[in-house]
Amino acid sequence: MSYKVLYRKYRPTRFDEVAGQKAIVQTLSNALKTGKIAHAYLFCGPRGTGKTTMAKLFAKALNCEKGNGEICNQCDNCQSANNGAHPDIIEIDAASNNGVEDARSLIEKVKFAPIKGKYKIYIIDEVHMMSTSAFNALLKTIEEPPAHVVFILATTEPHKVLPTILSRCQRYDFAKIEESAMVEYLMQVLDKEGVEYDTKALTPIVSIADGGMRDALMMLDQVLSYANKKITEKDVLDLFGIASLEEKIALLIDIANKNTSSVLNRANYFLAGGVDIKRLTISLIDILKDLLVFYTTTDTDLLSVLREQEIKTLEPHFNINQVNEMINILLDAENEFKIVANPRSLFEITLLKLVTLTPTVKDVPPVQAEVKPAVIKKVEPKKEAAPQPAKIEVKEDLAPLAIDGDMHHLDDETIIKIMVSGNKEERIDLLDKWAMTLQSLAASPKTGKYASLLLDGTPYIITEHILILNYDFERLAHKVNIKANQTNIAKIVEAILKRKVFVYALSRGEEVRLRQLFLNLRQINKLPAKEEVIIKED
Repeated sequence: MSYKVLYRKYRPTRFDEVAGQKAIVQTLSNALKTGKIAHAYLFCGPRGTGKTTMAKLFAKALNCEKGNGEICNQCDNCQSANNGAHPDIIEIDAASNNGVEDARSLIEKVKFAPIKGKYKIYIIDEVHMMSTSAFNALLKTIEEPPAHVVFILATTEPHKVLPTILSRCQRYDFAKIEESAMVEYLMQVLDKEGVEYDTKALTPIVSIADGGMRDALMMLDQVLSYANKKITEKDVLDLFGIASLEEKIALLIDIANKNTSSVLNRANYFLAGGVDIKRLTISLIDILKDLLVFYTTTDTDLLSVLREQEIKTLEPHFNINQVNEMINILLDAENEFKIVANPRSLFEITLLKLVTLTPTVKDVPPVQAEVKPAVIKKVEPKKEAAPQPAKIEVKEDLAPLAIDGDMHHLDDETIIKIMVSGNKEERIDLLDKWAMTLQSLAASPKTGKYASLLLDGTPYIITEHILILNYDFERLAHKVNIKANQTNIAKIVEAILKRKVFVYALSRGEEVRLRQLFLNLRQINKLPAKEEVIIKED
């Protein structure tokens, strides 16, 4: 039997096997269970994010003999779909079938009843490649197809699809898959393949794949061919020309110490090893960004690339002005890579700029008081005083901020209800005073940690009894949701709102997912009415 590539071998056969896209999976599943099937769907988003896979699953579910939105994978219809041989699931590549005659041929076939299943489903991939005349020929059929026909259009470039076609489709936007979900899926694949692996080896694969599961699985295929019995981080770095984090840190330290010879030798080593210097430049920016974050916050929870030990290695060699200057030089280089004919020379020149234009910490002279002659100050017109932070006070002693423990959890259904009943006017008013009001408490030793944690969040939804905050980092959202922290967080928020509320936090990724779920439910009229929403207290 011929070898089957991983992305085809492990293509999901059920909705619950899909990595990421939870909101879309749930919305389509609900539509199938309630029988609210549209006549045309548009699946759009970056490559490798599951558009075609979801189209095939949806088509299979429409014809599954078990019904109610199920995919049994046992009935004759499901098995035919799994084998790519179902006569009523027709896949069309618009890249090679994009003319008006192709559209007319399709229209002629649409009128015939399904042979085997309940529906005849047309999956048109890369639909943006169709010509304007082909779109126009197909327009009437997509608008009013026979009852037994469903169109699923897939594209990476929805802006190229005619507006008249877009307006007749239910649109689903596929987002890049989160890195954590991709790593988990790759681990499952390797476990099924019986391959030993170092978890750290999966991180660079996921990083390069940039949210595309198909790309990640294709890269994993290459690694399996390259590695022996166990996949290591070194295997991945060598195969795809990636410098290790340790090598990048060593390069930055050589730059800080003005060790020009070592810097150029390292550059030659990277280039000889096939390292992608554009990607390396971006990685150096990410490292310096983390260093800048640490200098300004001293909070290792906010770091995305570095760990505490790596920060300790880098910190003695830099100051905040250096880091800002180096980031600017590297950002300029990143932009110039797009237009230069010789990227190698640009990379070497950039390294030399970093060495010669940034002083080391020991080169920075001590700050000395400067004696200036007395001057007569010009009396300026009195300006209106800037608004002062609202003074609020928390009289009770607050317990230390917990960083681990039992957490509150609100399910999707509850959060959707909260979104429906949110007070937009109060949220806008709270946004205006949120940061200014918390600043006074952030400076207090008694309330500083809690106030700073709240200051990092943004009011997202507010109701009479609940406030939901949005955080860029999952770690911070978790701290808010730890039960041991709730009493003290509620005291501070009560001082701002003048009433008691339950405070809950979402990470940016969860907020995006839930917002898409909200929009999808609104599209199929499945949102609860605001006056009917009842939220039970925890």
